[in-house]
Amino acid sequence: MEEQTSPLDAQLLDITRLKALAHPIRIALLESLSRHGAQTACGVADRLGESSGSTSYHLRQLAKHGFVREVEGKGTARERWWERVPEAIQTSSQMAKSPATRDATRILAKSVKDGHSKALIEFINNSDSLPDEWAETSILMGATLHLTLEEAQEVSRQASAHLDKLLSPYRGRADVDGTRPVELHLNYFPLIDPGAQS
Repeated sequence: MEEQTSPLDAQLLDITRLKALAHPIRIALLESLSRHGAQTACGVADRLGESSGSTSYHLRQLAKHGFVREVEGKGTARERWWERVPEAIQTSSQMAKSPATRDATRILAKSVKDGHSKALIEFINNSDSLPDEWAETSILMGATLHLTLEEAQEVSRQASAHLDKLLSPYRGRADVDGTRPVELHLNYFPLIDPGAQS
């Protein structure tokens, strides 16, 4: 995979940060802060069905590694408000090749995928409860392409650069009036045929 030079590299995970993030509760916390904006440990615990002690501990660990931060000027010494650092998180394909990071990479990928799948199913099951204008903004699209390695690298590079440019102005706006959480999933990967030789 080509190294990318977009601002996404600001959150390219190293081994330490990967291991810190590779926990289902921590992924759920990041998703909740992304979708619903700043929250306290108690508030996000209620939303996720976890204990406030657990969410408080995991939020502090996420903050230690730069994934979340305290909201300045909000809360008290006893009630801290947390927000997600508004930058994309990217892993390197090299992470999955190292025995030291393979399990952490799988846990991270599975937790993120489970969260995406749950959000998509919730949308499909409840889209009729949305105002027509919001429902009509959705796009459920997929494509299967047959590419050379060089073509696949070029599509990956261009898609990442385009998405970063498109999304950058909208990051970190969970508390802006009139907005609602909108999910964007782009799954782009080579298909694996268990019966074929690579």
